[in-house]
Amino acid sequence: MSLRFPPQLDVAERPALVTGASSGIGRASAEALAALGHPVVVGARRADRLDDLVSRIREAGGHATARPVDVTSAESVAEFVAAAGEAYGPPEVLVSSAGTLKMARVWEMDPDDFASQIDIHLLAVQRLLHAVVPGMVRRRRGDVVLIGSDVAYTARPRSGAYVAAKAGLETMAHQARKELEGTGIRLGVVRPGPVMTEMGTEFDPETAESVINDWVKHGFGRHPRMCKPADLARGVAAMVSMPRGAQITELEIQPEAPIEEDYS
Repeated sequence: MSLRFPPQLDVAERPALVTGASSGIGRASAEALAALGHPVVVGARRADRLDDLVSRIREAGGHATARPVDVTSAESVAEFVAAAGEAYGPPEVLVSSAGTLKMARVWEMDPDDFASQIDIHLLAVQRLLHAVVPGMVRRRRGDVVLIGSDVAYTARPRSGAYVAAKAGLETMAHQARKELEGTGIRLGVVRPGPVMTEMGTEFDPETAESVINDWVKHGFGRHPRMCKPADLARGVAAMVSMPRGAQITELEIQPEAPIEEDYS
């Protein structure tokens, strides 16, 4: 066993895969990694929305390419990873950020909707790990960042299967990190608090009112401030930029409360 690590590759030689890149945290993370110099392969089901992202990155001097991917399909994930390898070489960084949100009480949610939420937030992550991590292990290097949620530890009412899925993600990450110890692969979870993204904006007024009322009742929503996707992207960038020999395993990012003028 050597206590020394081989030098980190130059950032331009560390291709990054980002799923869920059509909006929100995934999109912001892709831009942040490209700004650091990583060649970035962005993927999402809404592939038509990736062209603008790629153009923005390239106009800023970065390197990016887009590939469609449905993370709920093992075949689509495999094709995405293969296409990414053809574009820039084997991935050195993986950011798993795909997600959707449906709200309901646990027992009132349609079972198919419940299963779909578990699929995209938990099973899909394992599909990505299965497709990407073996190659990283062979090369003895790589960074994996999973986007979790603070609901894994502070369950919010009417969040349907989202809480269960994110709790499972956190537990799976703990397990995988132990299994990867000594391989050179660093796996971390960036855990957002409330973030202003598209997730949740499609709720009808009745659902939104019920959710807000229940959250306030149980002590959530103490102030109106929410994080921006770029705030979480800074955490992703920090995680993959740590020098060899150290790792950020968990990083929770919460919105700062507005300053109270009459605080005493």
